[in-house]
Amino acid sequence: MIAELGIVTTGLAFAAALYAIVAALAGARMHRDEWVTSARNAALLTFPLLTVAAGALIYALLNHHYEIAYVWQTTDNATPSFYLYTALWGSQAGSLLFWSWLMSAFTFAALLLNWQSERRLMPFVIVATMATLGFFLILNVFIENPFARYWVTATSSSPVKAVFAPAGAELFYPTDGTGLNPLLRHIGMVIHPPMLYLGYVGFVIPFAFAFAALATGQLGSSWIRATRSWALVAWMFLSVGLLLGGRWAYDVLGWGGYWGWDPVENAALLPWLTGTAFLHSAVVQEKRGMLKFWNMLLILITFLLVILGTFATRSGVVSSVHSFAESNVGRPMFTFLGLSALTSVILLAWRQQRGDLRGADELDSLLSRESFFLLNNWLFLGLTIVVLWGTWAEAITTIAVDLGLRDTIINLGPDYFPPVVRPFLIGIYVLMGIAPLAAWRRTTAEKLGRAVAIPLLLSLLIIVALVFTGTDNVMALLGYFLVAFAGFATVTEIWKGVAARHRRGEGVFPAFANLVGRDRHRYGGYFIHIGMVILGLGVIGSTSFQQITQQTVEPGQQIQLGDYTLQYNALYNAQADDGRQMTIARATVYKDGELVGHIRPRRDVFYSWDAGQQRMVATTNMSIPGAYSTPGGDFYAIITFWEGNRVTFRVYLNPLIDFVWFGGVILVLGTFVALWPSRRPAMMAQRAAPAGASAPAAGGD
Repeated sequence: MIAELGIVTTGLAFAAALYAIVAALAGARMHRDEWVTSARNAALLTFPLLTVAAGALIYALLNHHYEIAYVWQTTDNATPSFYLYTALWGSQAGSLLFWSWLMSAFTFAALLLNWQSERRLMPFVIVATMATLGFFLILNVFIENPFARYWVTATSSSPVKAVFAPAGAELFYPTDGTGLNPLLRHIGMVIHPPMLYLGYVGFVIPFAFAFAALATGQLGSSWIRATRSWALVAWMFLSVGLLLGGRWAYDVLGWGGYWGWDPVENAALLPWLTGTAFLHSAVVQEKRGMLKFWNMLLILITFLLVILGTFATRSGVVSSVHSFAESNVGRPMFTFLGLSALTSVILLAWRQQRGDLRGADELDSLLSRESFFLLNNWLFLGLTIVVLWGTWAEAITTIAVDLGLRDTIINLGPDYFPPVVRPFLIGIYVLMGIAPLAAWRRTTAEKLGRAVAIPLLLSLLIIVALVFTGTDNVMALLGYFLVAFAGFATVTEIWKGVAARHRRGEGVFPAFANLVGRDRHRYGGYFIHIGMVILGLGVIGSTSFQQITQQTVEPGQQIQLGDYTLQYNALYNAQADDGRQMTIARATVYKDGELVGHIRPRRDVFYSWDAGQQRMVATTNMSIPGAYSTPGGDFYAIITFWEGNRVTFRVYLNPLIDFVWFGGVILVLGTFVALWPSRRPAMMAQRAAPAGASAPAAGGD
């Protein structure tokens, strides 16, 4: 009954999505408002239908309905209840249903919230959202159905997986399942996929409004104002997803880092880059009516990168610890990506050729806020291109070799990225410092020089202090200088506003609170910048000054690294409640000869029953680090090998690593501030800022 409920509701949701597309197009074409309203109602209906479908699958997971193939594949009798819920997105079919449910939820909210204010765009918003949802429901209903069950027949030697019963078949009821992938049994991976999905799906809404604006010719700033909050919400979730993915890698994969330029990591990073550029660029169109083409281009690219990222995760084309196994969804997903790209390019080229995307004004000066925002677009787009090429070079050149267009395959590993990414990051942090200090329309070199003088001076003092303490890494010093400059420039702008109110008699803290309350978009953006500054400090410290050693020791022996000493005490075995076997090293950490903590690095081995060999076999090995953390950095150790009581440890000293996580928290808090409605009247919010005013910041301008 549970499976039938899921099958019926997903099928009805697919039918509703198709009807909504047809009714919306017919209503727009025939100017029949009642048809468009009917299309809206059908689109709204997909949300409750898919809520029932997702609820049915969760019920099946919680109650061990192993006759449903997805339940058997992702859970077992030993799976804790918490992971039974999260198994919804633990494998291909369930994650596609979860994606579809989120898409219907975002569409439901967007249609209700924007129906009156953006009425002229609604028919094509419905078309874009329902076409995207409809495609994912095709995957769910016809290719990767999470409600497919196991059946047995008199002639079959093993159970057959099918949505509907084959002729003469009966349901097969296994007594246990295979269990969730052990790598996913971590709080980071419990939250990380939903955050990425929310980010991916969230960007479909701005794309839908952009598509509708192109289709209807309503290319003013209305669609921008309607979608900036949606884009900011999506950007925030994508940011959280990236950070949690990094934390998961740091805690579970046991290689001492948090970002390895893995293809699926990059696939999530790419729409974040273009989404960041869009959030900056959209401000210029709102304030000055400029960069119309750029904004369309950036949001269309962001949507296409979302689909590409989903394709990368599910197609098996790129190899990654984060991706699902190769499946049948790759080809249709690539087809949908191609059709989306073709439609977007045709619409964009048509409107550009007609001159509909010309901005209201040209740049008045190269030294202006608009100019710096435009340069910011180029830097983010360039960064996107080099990361995209590094991620997909092997797949692209493999196809070229197969077609006889070239002779060799290009395989660019993680070492490719740092040198090509670094120049773009330098430029972005420079602009992060300069743009808030520049005026709209034009400023003079003298005024800009005076504005940047104090942040530059403070940054130079920081670098001088680092040099005197013995820091001689030139690239790290340059990085610290640029990040500090961006941070001091942002803080200077905030202080200017606080000081102005303080001079009028307000206390410092009330002045700060009132300043933020009157313009939360702008100051939320400043907090996001501060989060990026703190995160940047953590990245520089943990990569430029990381120390590593690997040694084999007996109980009682020590390993020295920097100011820290690890003393290995003993090795013992234990078994967890979920059946995994753990080999645990007990160790003591000293700093400058003083006891500071105890750590327990371990190796976990997961076993499952092999029917062919009729015994339990090891399926997954995980190196879980032991870490002693301080604000200054982590002392981090993993077990790489052991024999008897002899253990080989790889030990890391990761300076400032907590700055990465703390910077991410500030970034998220800043996004919440930017999203909160401002007390400032809407008319004031939309009018152009006066010369010399602070520039809007990323994500909350």
